[in-house]
Amino acid sequence: MKKRNMAALALLAVMLLTACGRAADASVTMEEIVVPEMSSKDMLVNSLEYLLKEEPEEEIGEEQETEEEAQKKEPQTEADQETPDEDHAQEKAVICYGRDMESGLTQEEITSEEITPDVLLNALARHNIVPLLDSKALSMEEREVDGRKLLYLDLSGSFREYLMTMSAEAECIIISSIVNTFVSNYDADAVYITVEGKTLITSNAEYTEALSGDTPGEIMAYLTAAENETEEDAAEPEEE
Repeated sequence: MKKRNMAALALLAVMLLTACGRAADASVTMEEIVVPEMSSKDMLVNSLEYLLKEEPEEEIGEEQETEEEAQKKEPQTEADQETPDEDHAQEKAVICYGRDMESGLTQEEITSEEITPDVLLNALARHNIVPLLDSKALSMEEREVDGRKLLYLDLSGSFREYLMTMSAEAECIIISSIVNTFVSNYDADAVYITVEGKTLITSNAEYTEALSGDTPGEIMAYLTAAENETEEDAAEPEEE
């Protein structure tokens, strides 16, 4: 557009300069309507002012149009293309943990992209139910036994070492917290806890049976009963 204006200015200048040699200082009359005198110089100045006045508006219009076209052609980024539907859905879970024998267990809701045994254990680790380091589920299997849904949870060896440093009361709180957490989130009836594929044995008990959603006090009763049974077996005389 700017080039066309410059060409028009050059052509107009040539024409007006040619007319300057022929113009007369007289007024023009057409059917008794008098047109005021205007010299060739005035006409040239007015014409230049008009063209120069119109040119910026046209250039601005061209720039806006160019910017709009560039925006249309510019590829969208991943952020622009992402929609709310593409966000990862968060799943909810509940962990259970205790602090003492009297107050029972506290429940806490957590969220994760996927609820797995390790996600639950990591959440329990924040409350010192399992060790913070190297505490993980080696496997977990669900089975239907006599109409009951049982979980077979196999933990790493660090869990047994952790329990060996605990008192009987602390051990009951830990076992109760794990059992209730897994029973709640997997809608199970009971949990077998093993360590590296073997029966969990601590300084307080051997966990040979599946445990349901027992409280720490009920776990303690289980440990006491198991201890008494062991003592009775040891006290019975051997048959000759």
